[in-house]
Amino acid sequence: MNFAAIARVLAGFVAFFTVAQLFPLVLSLTEAPGHRGSAPAGFAGSIGFGALAALLLWLGGRRAPSGFYRRETLCVAGIAWVLASALGAVPFQWSGLLPDACDALFESVSGLTTCGGTVLGTGGNPTPEQTPGSLLLWRALLQWLGGIGIVLIFVALLPAGAANKHLMTAEAVGVANEGFQPRLLQQSRWVVGVYVLLTVLCLFALMTIGSMGWLDAVCHAFSCIATGGYSTRSSVATFDSLGAEVVLTVFMYLGGCSFTVLAGVLRDRWSGVRGLLRGGEFRLYTTVTVLAVLLATIDLVRGGKGPGEALREASFNVVSMLSCCGFATADFQAWPPLSLLVIFTCTMVGGCSGSAAGGMKMVRVLVCLRLFAFSLRTYVQPKRVDRLRLDEEVLPAAVVSSIVAMVLMWLATILIGALVLAFDQRLSFVGALTASASMLGNCGPAMGMVDPVALANGLPAQGAALATVGPNLGPLGGYGDLAGWTKLVMSFEMVLGRLELLPMLALLSPGFWRR
Repeated sequence: MNFAAIARVLAGFVAFFTVAQLFPLVLSLTEAPGHRGSAPAGFAGSIGFGALAALLLWLGGRRAPSGFYRRETLCVAGIAWVLASALGAVPFQWSGLLPDACDALFESVSGLTTCGGTVLGTGGNPTPEQTPGSLLLWRALLQWLGGIGIVLIFVALLPAGAANKHLMTAEAVGVANEGFQPRLLQQSRWVVGVYVLLTVLCLFALMTIGSMGWLDAVCHAFSCIATGGYSTRSSVATFDSLGAEVVLTVFMYLGGCSFTVLAGVLRDRWSGVRGLLRGGEFRLYTTVTVLAVLLATIDLVRGGKGPGEALREASFNVVSMLSCCGFATADFQAWPPLSLLVIFTCTMVGGCSGSAAGGMKMVRVLVCLRLFAFSLRTYVQPKRVDRLRLDEEVLPAAVVSSIVAMVLMWLATILIGALVLAFDQRLSFVGALTASASMLGNCGPAMGMVDPVALANGLPAQGAALATVGPNLGPLGGYGDLAGWTKLVMSFEMVLGRLELLPMLALLSPGFWRR
């Protein structure tokens, strides 16, 4: 293991991440003293700490020998996310916004992994409305950096090099592993360009059509494209703007599409559009979106809502959960059972591969569906010669096996996580299960969060807010009342879901470090 080379790469990454804090620092200095609190001191201290860490890492790796391969790549990816989570938490804690270290770390990890679960407004913590604008910007910026992959953005800004080529495959969920083979660095810049373009378009649309102020628009654009779900308000519904909801719905849908494919559309024009429309994953993603919205709308109408109101609520919240964004304009815990099932299914499935969305990914669902149909045909017609295909390409047996294994491992991890979380007596059975699925899928909201019986037995009464979330409070998932160790377990699940299971399990394996 070339630890010196790892330290040298991490030094540049920490420096890049530290520089990103200059933007909220400048904003904090322009805020009114009564509102900004200790935000400037928090950012200044964090920048100083990050600069020191970058210097020490550079000193340790300045004479690194050549050699940067797969093991070093996995190590950099894992350590980078740990360092980013720690550095991201420092402004929250040192500013006094989240004095509890577990709360600050949870908020940072949730932002970077684009999970969107928050501790604000619960556990005695201030609400988003009570939070300085600079810290709201930092929350949104964390999501934007993590949405496409913090390592990917870092590498895309650098000149070509041997280490950079390997780092392009560092983030398993990111775009690097979804069709990038030749000209990795060049294509990564196309993808980052698409990501920036969508963010800018969303920003201007929110300011014009959605009538948002610049800070609200910036934060929601960052969170929307990254499918993160952090808002500057307790709920998007408080804006009371149909225009804002329409804009966010459209761009949440785009955030769940593969950025690799969208980059192909921008680069190849009509041939890229044809490739997009012919892609089985995109067609499945669009079909599931339309069907889920229709089912939820019909169910809400049957439940007594007007058709217009039902369509508005269903469209926004279903797209939000399918893209794993986590924005909400309604308390979908109060929806009829069918609509709840639709919401939970969307959370589990997620968006397309190579997107900012979490979940299992549409391509894996598609392969499993094709495998089911293939197995059925083989059973009915044993003598039929057929191959399992995806977009006219034959899928090797090894690829199919790995996808099936990943899906089974995904479901097993959700159950194991739910069993661990259930030790926190504040969580009901439904709360533990949906929270585990939400954390691993980087979605954010959970349902049935707090057990009323547990609350009646003397556990913190503030947690009642988690069980009675209404439409004015925004997305479910206020985790501030939970135990510190519960938040740490959830943080681990979020990183596990963001980097995917196999790379993370490889890093945790003793054999990985012995070879």
